Amino acid sequence: MISRRLAAVMVGLLALVLSAMAWAGPTAPAPPPQTVTAEVMVLHATQQPGPGSIDPSIGNMPQLKRPPFSAYNTYKLLAKQSLSLTKGTPATYTLVNGRVLQVTLQDITPDHRFKVAAAINQPGGNAYIKLLEVTAAPNETFFVAGQQYQGGVLIIGFTLH
Repeated sequence: MISRRLAAVMVGLLALVLSAMAWAGPTAPAPPPQTVTAEVMVLHATQQPGPGSIDPSIGNMPQLKRPPFSAYNTYKLLAKQSLSLTKGTPATYTLVNGRVLQVTLQDITPDHRFKVAAAINQPGGNAYIKLLEVTAAPNETFFVAGQQYQGGVLIIGFTLH
């Protein structure tokens, strides 16, 4: 008699567990990681006599040959740095001109694109001027320019992954 009762209780518990699993439905996909790596390249763009050149360490960047970047014909890589970006937390990097670049991962879209904001501090100050807000695909390089530097301009390239 005890074994029949035990078997009935076990069957009842198994039915309860199975129905709870069925009621819960399929598990949701794992959320995307909330940390990404940003490769930051600092380029010095100038207009030189003749055809100019692109530093081979920059790699193949067709964007530099199209407007507005085609206004310059010579590009030199000044610095390259990896930054770890955690959603909502600004990461900073000191540029060659002493100003501080601030990059913030704002969100990761459902299709795994990255929404980022970049700002730079004012000369000699702590206040930041917004440079851009962009949504970029992984491994897609985008650029921002405008900081005057040694007869040319600094161009900052970002690649996120």
